[in-house]
Amino acid sequence: MLHHSWIEISKSALLHNISQYKQLLAPQTLLAPVIKSNAYGHGILEVGSILDESPMVDYLCVVSLSEAILLRSHGITKPLLVLSFLDADLNQIALQDIDVTIYDITIAQMLNSIGQKHNTCIAVHIKIDTGLSRLGVRYEDAYDFILTCARLSHLEVRGVFSHFAASERSDLSFSYTQLARLQDVIEKLETTDKLFIPHKHCAASAALTALPESHLTFARLGISTYGLWSSAEIKVRTELMHPGFSLQPVATWKTRVIARKTIPAGSFVGYDCTYQTATATEIAVLPIGYFDGYDRKLSNQSCVKINDQLFPIRGRIAMNLCMVDVTAAHHSIEVGDEVVLLGNDHLITAETLAEQSATINYEFIARINPALKRIIVA
Repeated sequence: MLHHSWIEISKSALLHNISQYKQLLAPQTLLAPVIKSNAYGHGILEVGSILDESPMVDYLCVVSLSEAILLRSHGITKPLLVLSFLDADLNQIALQDIDVTIYDITIAQMLNSIGQKHNTCIAVHIKIDTGLSRLGVRYEDAYDFILTCARLSHLEVRGVFSHFAASERSDLSFSYTQLARLQDVIEKLETTDKLFIPHKHCAASAALTALPESHLTFARLGISTYGLWSSAEIKVRTELMHPGFSLQPVATWKTRVIARKTIPAGSFVGYDCTYQTATATEIAVLPIGYFDGYDRKLSNQSCVKINDQLFPIRGRIAMNLCMVDVTAAHHSIEVGDEVVLLGNDHLITAETLAEQSATINYEFIARINPALKRIIVA
């Protein structure tokens, strides 16, 4: 086998999702897909290469400076925004034209010195904590902080933004509170100090459809870039607000059958003897396990698709292997047959597998081992 397991990335589905959101935005609002954390498990270089060529995309967002440097080293030319932390040589920010997020005055001063050293202005987006209580300058302190940064000679305050804590819920009252806090800071800067910051952003995937007031001038598209809904509530709300709107899952996760055997009635399957056959059973063995990101909690719960037929996982999922009951195939399953672990069938979607794993689709998809091959398909 060339690859024991691989993820197929649909270029057409990815661009379809981008276009759906692009149509919701005002012409002056920039669209910035988030490809952090290996593009939510989809492959940062593969997804980045597709989006870098798309005229619909204005920026690409990553979590760290090291991710931004990786993209630049592979020829990605779109404007890049680091959303969270700076974990590499800060000189690269100036040398590779990367926008970065700041929320600490010491970092702002360091970046100003680097800009002075390279005779350039470092583009910064200032993050305001409006209620998530994670990264960001508290909104009560944001006005003074932004003015201080704007006075630094080699910083360009290119953006100001926040992040919603609960925009995936049906109750958007706290999201409106957060948006008002951000807008209050922006309004004070513009009216009192005539400081007009070009990129103002707050909306991620959920708010882009459910809270159009939050679009501002810059839209960060996260999980929905990949055809996944941020919550069931948002899916329902979006379909009501935007008839005809649709998402297409981008990733299909595959492997192949590596062994097949028939075992008698009363046989145990897998570690801890959690499954026992009632009759003679045909078992297919797959080279996939929790090391690859196929969660152990899927043991005796999930299913896979082989030759357009669904078959149940039997026994404990191990580190590198798992077993499937293919008795219903009547001996038609062969070693080498392709197996779909994650796909569009409702029983093997990211949402279903996440629910069976007692988590969310974000975590399930992001935890697919980065070492597995990502392959771009049409």
